[in-house]
Amino acid sequence: MKCSIIISYSHAYESVVRLYQSLENQSFPSSEYELIFINYGDKDGFPEYVAERSQRTRVRCFLIQRGTVAQAKNLGLRKAVGDLAIFLNGDEIAPRDFVAGHYETYERFGCNVMQFGLTKQVFEDNDQVFFENRELFRNGIRYWLTAPEQYGLEKHKSYYYIKDIRLKMMEPYRYDFTKVKYKMIFTQTSNLSVPMECVRRFGGIDENYRGQEIEDWEFGYRMMKNGVQIVYNPNVAVFHLYEKEKFDIKRYTEWKNNLDVMLNKYNDNFLNELTEFGSFFDPVRRERLRKAEPSKNIWLEIYKHLELSARKPIQVY
Repeated sequence: MKCSIIISYSHAYESVVRLYQSLENQSFPSSEYELIFINYGDKDGFPEYVAERSQRTRVRCFLIQRGTVAQAKNLGLRKAVGDLAIFLNGDEIAPRDFVAGHYETYERFGCNVMQFGLTKQVFEDNDQVFFENRELFRNGIRYWLTAPEQYGLEKHKSYYYIKDIRLKMMEPYRYDFTKVKYKMIFTQTSNLSVPMECVRRFGGIDENYRGQEIEDWEFGYRMMKNGVQIVYNPNVAVFHLYEKEKFDIKRYTEWKNNLDVMLNKYNDNFLNELTEFGSFFDPVRRERLRKAEPSKNIWLEIYKHLELSARKPIQVY
């Protein structure tokens, strides 16, 4: 088996069905990849849905009732039999060449490579969605999504998408990712692949984090410190259909606490520079900055300054 696609999800039955449909119609040989779905919420009807269909590829479903996303991903890693593990979230949509794109890059670079792809946020064309995301739209051009039915969306509705902010983060380097210093900030397990050999040697997802932001950074940083090359693969972008997300004080505080856990884990001045994100995590400071300069993307400005002040990380082999 060449690839194991690990899909973690919670309370997202309709979304995970849409993702499943996109993954069973891949250009990659169906006998060479498997789908591992891990539900870390409450029991749903997805395993029954899969069982009722004639499967083109191997599909396995697991449940960690009211677990964490890290537990779900690690269970997927333990069950995986492919040479390459590919992570996806259950609310995404994979284009037809998604699996092939990840595996071809893995073959080209060899075993010691972690690769990430971007996520294009898709929005239905209506006034309410535009109002809810007007601040987000200020920071990017909207592109119309043609033939939405190819992605499991409704044929007679209009959709548009915006590019992943990580493209803006690469802009100062003219999109040459080899020049980026804080590569682990890009390693989101919503679209990420890593050879199983690297997982066996350096470990899976650290479960000492709440949520799923900083734990992805830590996973990428651990690979980076151990000589695994992190690369950007522009050919494996996925789509994520907009759902109103809850960014409140609790979420930002949790994110900040996770960063503190990561900084305490490593003795590395390179990582200590990440404290610059304090103004992003602090809701009071963030709101003050937003009022003073409403057009500024705070995350992007902090990241650019971080790259300019980067120190060389400690290498451990």
